Amino acid sequence: MTRRRAPLVLKFGGASLTDTDRVIRDVVHARSEGGPLVLVASAREGVTDLLNGAIGHPRSAARHRKVFEEVRSLHPGLSPAGRRHLPRLRRLFDLLENGTVVDAPLADRILSQGERLSVDWLAGRLRAHGIPAVPVEADHLGLITDNTYGASCILFERSGPAVRRGLGRLLARGQVPVVTGYFGRSLEGRVATLGRGGSDYAAAGLGAILRAERVELVKRHVAVLSADPKLVPQARPLAELSYEEAEELAQFGATVLHPLTIEPARAQGIVLRVRSLGDPRVLTTIGPSRSDRRNRALTLLRPLRLLRLRVPGGRQRPGIVAEVSERLARAEVNLVQLYTSSALLCLVLVPDQVLSALRALAPLTREAAAMVEGPFRVALVTAIGDGVLADVERIPGHVVVAAEGFSATPRALSIAVPEEQGPRVLRELHRALVEDVPGP
Repeated sequence: MTRRRAPLVLKFGGASLTDTDRVIRDVVHARSEGGPLVLVASAREGVTDLLNGAIGHPRSAARHRKVFEEVRSLHPGLSPAGRRHLPRLRRLFDLLENGTVVDAPLADRILSQGERLSVDWLAGRLRAHGIPAVPVEADHLGLITDNTYGASCILFERSGPAVRRGLGRLLARGQVPVVTGYFGRSLEGRVATLGRGGSDYAAAGLGAILRAERVELVKRHVAVLSADPKLVPQARPLAELSYEEAEELAQFGATVLHPLTIEPARAQGIVLRVRSLGDPRVLTTIGPSRSDRRNRALTLLRPLRLLRLRVPGGRQRPGIVAEVSERLARAEVNLVQLYTSSALLCLVLVPDQVLSALRALAPLTREAAAMVEGPFRVALVTAIGDGVLADVERIPGHVVVAAEGFSATPRALSIAVPEEQGPRVLRELHRALVEDVPGP
């Protein structure tokens, strides 16, 4: 790749693929820039939901037949190689119906069929318009992940040589690879998906491996805004974000980006663009931070639960936070947020992990006379932006008084509030930190 111009990576989301004519025009325009082009595609809109529905009803042959026909109807004109994915999907449904345990690896095999069908279908549409597109399956290409099925991480050093070699051959021939997003191959040699929205992560990962000129995440009528417009009608588009701001935004619940998308781009200094297929003016550029820019974005994460752990003599018990964290980690409980004082630890977690957390903490109630209160229903409202600590004084006092917890880092202020107050607090903070702040 070092002897050729750096490629451009374009990722098309499932919703954008419903407008095939625009996708084709977009690809033609990108090729007119003269450099090598790599495409990444999600499953067609609705396909992943259909497959998840089939997995959720493993013994329902009737449901599987209906899903199979719907999926097939969304992929007309498959190549002979692409058509082979259909009987494979049928056989995977047979495994479900015949009593095979629905473990995460089997679920990932089924879910990967959406992207496999999508890239073959899209490559065919592109070839019909004179674009030399070639479908490429990421696991066969050599994109290696860890063994965390359903939410895997790409192993870049293991993946790099094979990915560069495979895509390099296609690009050297002037072809346009259309690579599956969303999954790779685990260290065990099995299909492993990257989590919902993982095609963004796959595109950024491929861009990092290829040292791309830039990576563009093309979505249909999707913008990166200062808040969820369904909750905050006054939300504003964000033209630019630093890598760190975008990463915080994804981690705190903004669904427009997969949480792991930013890191590979930042590691290689690659610019990311999130843009709308339908309106080229809707564009967010993600790159290095700049001191002359002020961004503020607000997120709402819910539903969450808060546990209060009171530890008598907490300050005199060195390592109590580490002990609590280790017990929760052994129980595979992931904390969303942790607030601490001398004798009180407030643990914020997702609802379905509350029981596991209580069991993990039970020995402390016996050995250290600790007391657990809750769970309490909370939402997490977070203000994100470089230099956001300077805005603490803008937060309305009554919001702070009613908060269940408060944390601050150089680019994220998080407030845990009673769940029912979450949307109102989100709007109040947006008004205080975004709407009422004079422009530059």
